[in-house]
Amino acid sequence: MSEIRLHGRGGQGVVVAAEVMSNAMMRKGRYCSVFPSFGIERRGTAVIAFARVADSPVREKSKCYHPDILMVFDPSLLNKPETYEGFRTGGVIVACGTDVNVVLASGVKPGKIVMVDGLKIAFETIKRNTTNMVMLGTLAKACDLVALDDLKEAMVAGLGKALAAKNEVAMQRGYDEAVVYTYDEVEMEEKAKPLFLEHITSCKQPPKPEYEAPWSDTSEKYQVTPTGTWRFRRPVVDKMGCIRCGICATYCPIQCIRPDADGYYLPDYDYCKACGICVNECPKKTISMQPEEK
Repeated sequence: MSEIRLHGRGGQGVVVAAEVMSNAMMRKGRYCSVFPSFGIERRGTAVIAFARVADSPVREKSKCYHPDILMVFDPSLLNKPETYEGFRTGGVIVACGTDVNVVLASGVKPGKIVMVDGLKIAFETIKRNTTNMVMLGTLAKACDLVALDDLKEAMVAGLGKALAAKNEVAMQRGYDEAVVYTYDEVEMEEKAKPLFLEHITSCKQPPKPEYEAPWSDTSEKYQVTPTGTWRFRRPVVDKMGCIRCGICATYCPIQCIRPDADGYYLPDYDYCKACGICVNECPKKTISMQPEEK
C-alpha cells in the first residue's frame, strides 16, 4: 500500500487533485481511499488531503502520518517543518517550486525530489493559482504509481470537457517541465552546503506510541483508547446467514470489524461504539442490534 499526503492552500484544488488521482487509479482496478483535512475553510488557508492506494481493499481510515509520497502545491509551504513531518526516508517529494535547497533544508532524506514551477504554469494556462492539475502531471513523471494518460481521462470525467481543455494543457506542462533530482545527484551538486539542518527537529520520525490498534492494516502503531464502554447496545452477527463479504468492515468508521479464523467479520467490542452502520450496510441483513450485556 502506498500513502500519499497532499499539502496546499484553499483554492488550489488539493482535494480535487486527490479525487482525480484516485479515480485514475481505480479505473485501472486498484483500490483507493481519499479524504481531506481542513482548518479554516477559506481561500488561502492550509489544506491537506490524504490518499492510500493498494491492490486490495483499503480499510485504513486514519491520516497518512508516514507518507511514501509527499505533494506540495504551494512554494510557501516548502519551508514549513510540519509539511515534512513523518515523511518516509527514501520516498518521493513532488513540489511546486524551483529551489531544491528549500526542500533539502527540511532535514528529510528523499529518494527523489521532483520540482516544477507550478504557479507560473497555472497562471499561464488557467489564469489563476490553482496548481492541482499541474502537480498531477508532475506526479506522473515522478513515479509509476499512475500514468499521465489515465490522469487525463479521470480529469475529463471529473471536470467535464469544458473545464478539461485548459487543465489538460496545465497537466501536460507539469509533466514536461518537471525537473527530477535523485538524492545522490543533489548531494553531489550541493556538497559544499549543509544538506540537513539539525535545528529542525519536528521533521524527524516521531516515536511510535506504546499501543497498536488491532484492526490497523499498516505496520504503524497508534495510541488508541477503548471506546466500547460507551455502548448501550451491540451489533451481533448471525454466522448462519453471513456470506463473509466484508462490507461491514469496509464501512465501519473506526475499523473495529475484522475477520476471525473462519473468515467471519466480527466487531471488536472493546472499541465498537454501536453506531449501527454495519447493520444498515449488511447486504444479507445478518447483523442486528442487541441490548448490551451487563
